[in-house]
Amino acid sequence: MSDRVCSVMVLGPAAPRMLKVHLSRGAITLLLIALMLSLLAVAIFGYTFPKPVSEVRRAQLEAENRALKNEAANAAIGLQRLDAKVLKLEEATKRIDQTMTAD
Repeated sequence: MSDRVCSVMVLGPAAPRMLKVHLSRGAITLLLIALMLSLLAVAIFGYTFPKPVSEVRRAQLEAENRALKNEAANAAIGLQRLDAKVLKLEEATKRIDQTMTAD
């Protein structure tokens, strides 16, 4: 018989007796491997067979995606306009500095 590493006692809420299980290193290793394999199987199953998306939800997501793309495009245009204004202001500042130093 292998060495016991730990003992697990299971008590039910209305059980008259307790269940005592002795675990060895091999049993704990086997339980951990079984747990890891079951989690891996659930993850693979979840990625292989994803939950179907309804057409209504898909249409909502596509509309949100289009709106976000338009918003991003408008923001990019706004940044270009702002950069042009900053460039004009810098040029005006240079001209003012040149006229101030020339006098």
